[in-house]
This record gives sequence, C-alpha cells and structure tokens, in this order.
Amino acid sequence: MSNTIQLLGQSYNANYHYEGLTTISELQSYLTIADINRYSRLKADIEKNGINDPILYYKTANGIKLVIDGHVRLKACIYLKISDIPTKEIKENFETLSDIQFWIVKNQCQRRNLTQIHKIQLACLHEAKIQQAAKDNLVKAGKGNDIEKAVDTLLEIAKIANVGRTTVARYKKVTSSGLEDIIQKMITEDLSISSAYKQVQKSIKNGLNKTVKAEVQEDDSVELGVIEAEAQEPKYVLDYHAGRHLLTTNEVEYFIMAKDETKVKDFVSKQHNVKYAVLIIED
Repeated sequence: MSNTIQLLGQSYNANYHYEGLTTISELQSYLTIADINRYSRLKADIEKNGINDPILYYKTANGIKLVIDGHVRLKACIYLKISDIPTKEIKENFETLSDIQFWIVKNQCQRRNLTQIHKIQLACLHEAKIQQAAKDNLVKAGKGNDIEKAVDTLLEIAKIANVGRTTVARYKKVTSSGLEDIIQKMITEDLSISSAYKQVQKSIKNGLNKTVKAEVQEDDSVELGVIEAEAQEPKYVLDYHAGRHLLTTNEVEYFIMAKDETKVKDFVSKQHNVKYAVLIIED
C-alpha cells in the first residue's frame, strides 16, 4: 500500500499499515497528553488479557480505514504481532482534519478513567478553533448580521471536558499566572484546581501589597495608602452582540450601555484596573 493517503482532499503520509488499518501522524500524535506512560502498561495488559476495546476507524472516500481512536493499542498489537484486532467504524460527516481532531478530543473526554486535569488539557487543544468561531461571530455582529448566540470560549472548553465553566476559568488563571511551582503541582494533581487557584490569588494579592508599600516608600509626595492607578481605557463597540461577546469571552469585565459618553468616562475614571466595553446608544 502507498505511504501517502488522500483524506478530505489533502495528502498525508501514512505511519502504519497493519491488519487493514492505517494511521497518520497528524492524528497519532495529537493526544500526547493522554499517552504519557501508558504504552508499557497497556502492552503488558494486552499481552496478558488480549485487546478488549475496539480500535475506531473512519473510512476515507477511497476505502482506507483510518484509525481515529486506539493508536496506542494498535502500536502494542503491532509489537506483539496480534492479528484479528477488534475494530469499529465511526460514521461522521467530517469536512476537515480539524473536525476529526475535534471528534477525538470529545471522545477522549467522555472516558471515565481520565482525570479532570487531563480532560481540560485535552479540551484546550481545541481552544484555537473555539476562539476562531468567537472571532467570526464578532465580525458578523459588527456587520449587523444576526448570530444565533455568542461563543463563550471557556464555556465551550468546559462542555468538551464535561466540567464546570468556573473550573476551566480557574485552571486558565493558574496556567497563565507564571507561578511555575503552583502550576506543576496542579498538573501533577498534588494540588486541586481550586486549591491551586486560591494559592495563585493569594500570591498575586501579596505581590500587589508589596508593590504598593514599595511605591509609597520610594515617593514621599504620595500620602500613605493613597496610590492612584490609571483607569483602563474602555473598548467601544458598535452593537449589543459585539459587547456581549467581549463580556462572555472575558476580554472585558463590564459591558456598559449608555446615551451619554461623558457620563461613561466619569464612571470609568473612578474605577481602576477594570476592563470595560461600552455601547453608546443614539436616539
């Protein structure tokens, strides 16, 4: 069989051809998170007990059985020279390779033996596509087109991972904090997501307090405890949908609709380090 296969109008190099099944690296290596330290244990189990769960495949237009779930099991079967592998065809209307990868993520996240952290990590692999959908919606809304609903990136990730939106938001807060010790403890599950989030919040608060004290000591002209931070410039949007999108995707913390721009600026000037979206409603 050729080392190149045609899939949804594109050419891909095949990794394995075994027992009528074919793999490509774009799918085989996609879920590296789920495959860490699994191969040796799985190979030993298959050698002892055989293979129980069928390998799932998608049949291409030219009849090739492309593996979309079970790459590690197949690798073990090849090593052990096992034949008569149980398989199951998945019939989906995939249009792109990204659609298949998205299906793989959702399928993996439905498995009970994955931890909450692993499920969120897997779901986040598809974050770029979710964000693109959110941007597409924003463009449509900006042009005055109706959209069915705003895309909430955190909520969509939460749905895929089958966890709460708050859990995903806290996970993202920790991973973006730069506090490597806390991040690693969360990833290795020495800390729960909630506990890691609380530690990050505490570290940030302590860091801000130290910064304020240092600024007061360096500038005698500032009264103790009265340090003004610059107000955030609001983002102006053209309609309700665009503002709501910024709010639901956490790009802003408040969405204000008002008739008078001066009043908005007066209100915003009294708030510090808060991000706003503003819609000026014209009569």
